[in-house]
Amino acid sequence: MGPRRLHIPGAQAMPLSQQDLTVLHCLMSQPGENISRRQIIEALGADYLDYDQRRLDTQMRRLRRRVEDLSGQTLPVKTLRSSGYCFYEPARVQG
Repeated sequence: MGPRRLHIPGAQAMPLSQQDLTVLHCLMSQPGENISRRQIIEALGADYLDYDQRRLDTQMRRLRRRVEDLSGQTLPVKTLRSSGYCFYEPARVQG
């Protein structure tokens, strides 16, 4: 993979950690779809039953805040209570 960045329309590209990249890749590769917590956690290479799901919530909060601080825009991700997350805008994942 090349540099890990999120390209935000009208803003500079935001560098991403490997974990942020993995989470966003899961969400953005299926825009409009419910991506379960389990799918995301397993994509991170963790065991769903042993993973502290508050870590995922913290990671999403941090990602949202970074996008807003950098661009003034809201990261288009809905939290689906007790289920997962949904990236609700069209997205393109580059490999």
